Amino acid sequence: MRPTVKYWIFLFIILFAVFGVILGSLAAAWHQITLEEQDFIAHIAHRLIPFPLIGATFLFLIIGGLVGLLFYFYVVPILRLGEETKLISAVNPSYRIQPKGAPELVNLAGIINESADAFETLQAEVKEKINQARSDLQHERNLLAALMSELPTGVLACNTGGQILLYNQQAQKLLQKPGKLIGLGRSLFSILDRGPIVHAIDVLHQAASRGQKTPTTNFIITVSESLTLRVHMAPVYKNGDGKKEVSGFVLAMEDLSRQMECGLQREQIFRSLTAALHSPLDQVRGALEGLAGKPPQDDDQRQTHWQIIDQAAASLAEELQRAEEAFEQQLVAGGHSENVLGEHLLNIIERHLQRHAGITIDHRVEEEIWLQVDSYAMVQGLAQLGDALRGVEGFSSLALQLSRRSGNQAVLEISWPGCTISRMELDAWQNRPLIRDAQDRLVSFGDLIQNIGGTFELPREKTEHFDQLRVVLPISEPEEHFADTSAAEQRPIYYEFGLLHQVCRDDLCQQPLGKLTYAVFDTETTGLNPSEGDEIIQIGAVRIVNGRILYDETLDQLVDPRRPVPEESVKVHGIAPELLLGQPTIDQALPELHHFAEGSVLVAHNAAFDMKFLKLKEKASGVRFDQPVLDTLLLSWFVHPNQQSHSLDEVAKRLGIAMVGRHTALGDAMVTAEILRKLIPLLAAKGVHTLQEAMEASMKAPFANLNIY
Repeated sequence: MRPTVKYWIFLFIILFAVFGVILGSLAAAWHQITLEEQDFIAHIAHRLIPFPLIGATFLFLIIGGLVGLLFYFYVVPILRLGEETKLISAVNPSYRIQPKGAPELVNLAGIINESADAFETLQAEVKEKINQARSDLQHERNLLAALMSELPTGVLACNTGGQILLYNQQAQKLLQKPGKLIGLGRSLFSILDRGPIVHAIDVLHQAASRGQKTPTTNFIITVSESLTLRVHMAPVYKNGDGKKEVSGFVLAMEDLSRQMECGLQREQIFRSLTAALHSPLDQVRGALEGLAGKPPQDDDQRQTHWQIIDQAAASLAEELQRAEEAFEQQLVAGGHSENVLGEHLLNIIERHLQRHAGITIDHRVEEEIWLQVDSYAMVQGLAQLGDALRGVEGFSSLALQLSRRSGNQAVLEISWPGCTISRMELDAWQNRPLIRDAQDRLVSFGDLIQNIGGTFELPREKTEHFDQLRVVLPISEPEEHFADTSAAEQRPIYYEFGLLHQVCRDDLCQQPLGKLTYAVFDTETTGLNPSEGDEIIQIGAVRIVNGRILYDETLDQLVDPRRPVPEESVKVHGIAPELLLGQPTIDQALPELHHFAEGSVLVAHNAAFDMKFLKLKEKASGVRFDQPVLDTLLLSWFVHPNQQSHSLDEVAKRLGIAMVGRHTALGDAMVTAEILRKLIPLLAAKGVHTLQEAMEASMKAPFANLNIY
């Protein structure tokens, strides 16, 4: 019950008590006097009664004022003191109480603040010791992260319910497509076909039940028309003695698409070859039968048969040559190549040639260019060129310049000022054996450049001696570059092993708040009246899994409102109207949010406002947000009913959360996620542990059922 309600109850009790006592006393005295005295008092009552009433009124005002002072200086400060003390002990040790109220309470607040200082110091010391104790574990975690992030295969770990516990960047690259999100706590079965995986899990269960020590299984699964994976599955067992029980599984995935495509192309080469051989062989057979069965009588007829055989043999040779070239191209098409930054490649070439050949290198790169090449072969090939040039008179250095050409090509210009070499020498360098490929065949630098889609270009001047040449190289696609991990402290590996022991999620409302998956979102809008035509212009969201905010799994989308954006709202969120042109409309953006929040509890601050916008657009977008919704504004009121404000800024300040990106959808969603994490232990202290209890607690807020939007 709020203090103001208690105060008015006290006032009414005092009012009835004061007037009740006086009127009761008068009534009792009236019945104790005689009739003559009653008649006498009745004649003078109009002069007597006002004074007791006035006195009662003054007495009521005095007592009411004293009660008001008592509430102002003692009751309300004590209630706030309790809330703020719990705040310090539960979620924000750096919070300090602002002394208010009677001197005794001000003194008590000072004592609590001193205790908070000691508590914070002690907590820091304990945290330091815990961090020291965890250093070995952190080292092992870093080793795991390094191993997982550098693996060429995609790796996923899941519990037996199919929830993703761990994935590396290669798995994300393989599986994440539009409409198919990979993330911690998400279902693997929304990405891959359920049948083969469930069958493989059954195989592992059977193997484990028969006592097999290291059961594994393999299968091939088609993800899309252009992606086929070879999957290796191994079980994860529960800790403990006795019978082994599978609690999860690990998938190692290899992309077979290129391998299968090459196989199909080789099969097509073979089929084309066999089809092309039939006609020449038939011609040879016919000519030989003509020569053997009935020898021709004249030279012209004999010559005709020999010409047929000769033409058929030439055709056979041509077809075989064509098939051989196509097959060789297939063998080298799957050769090694990697994404390397052009500047880094030229630095490696410079260091190698200076250290091992003593050749001075001058290199220049016009811009940041990512190449898709075999860096080792490039270094060795240019080292061979340096060896060829060192015997030429006037050679002193090599100059390398890398620039971008239109399309997906870059040009490496190699020049050797002061001397020239002949075309024959350049051809010899290009065709000289350089390395052995996967089939143990000698491959030249020219072959390697050709195999990766590159070419050699000589100057157009009509001359047989050159002082430069150009090598055209492929540029790697932007999505194939290394991920930018500057904003993240960890390597690109994502895991949450707490989900390994996740309980059944059939009855969501009975799940502990700390074990749920949340999608915390916020919107920026053109105004505050969704029912009067205001529209969403930005959606931001972040996921929380097992109490952990997944900063790598976010949604940040501008939305074209198809209406003017008032200048007043631009001053608040800073989103200029021109930024919204060409962005998805709300009927396109809402399905993306719906998919992002699939299987999660929706969370927002003042959720009624944001949910009103979503509900009004459900029909147009074809999605329905029927998940449970938690409102951190209502939960904050339940936890701290005696605090004056529950705005996002005030709640964040109270809980010790830094405000970053205020009035941006994603920034506010991040702050709301931090608020929810810190509210959970405060809710537990008030006996609220499950989702259902949290929803019931929210409904106790005085403004929970207001519909002002």
